[in-house]
This record gives sequence, structure tokens and C-alpha cells, in this order.
Amino acid sequence: MQELKWLEILPEQSLDVGVRLLNELKWNLQVREVDGAWFVNAGHQPLLKTSSREAVEALLYGLAIAYSALPEKAMAEVRKFVKESTE
Repeated sequence: MQELKWLEILPEQSLDVGVRLLNELKWNLQVREVDGAWFVNAGHQPLLKTSSREAVEALLYGLAIAYSALPEKAMAEVRKFVKESTE
């Protein structure tokens, strides 16, 4: 069993919104399931391979919650850095 204690700080408490937030920061996350195995990639880099959908959700929620916990001023700096780094 997993309890995500900070889930309420994630906008709409939604995994889709969390993934969208991460992809705005150029994570380029991709989740796919093949023959009972789940894969999470950041672009072409593998982050996770598991047989558990719950593990996938925990990873994605955890990443999104970490960014959502930042004060808006810090997030603005992260967005600025990402934008400058990818231009």
C-alpha cells in the first residue's frame, strides 16, 4: 500500500497534470506497458522498469510533487533556467 501524503499540493491532485508539469520542464516523460512490464522514460533515457503500475504512479507523483512543493519564485527560476538551457 502507498500513501502519498503531499498529494494535495499537486494541482488538481492529478497524475496527468503532474506529468504535464514535468514535461513543461523538458522531462519528456513517456510511460508505456509492454507484456505486463511498465517502462518510464525521460526522452530516450530509461527511468524505471517495473511490473507494478503503482510503482509507476509513485515515481511520477513523487517527481511532480517535488516540483509542486517549490515556492512560485523558485519555480519561475527553474522554468527560466530550463528555457535558457534548451534554446
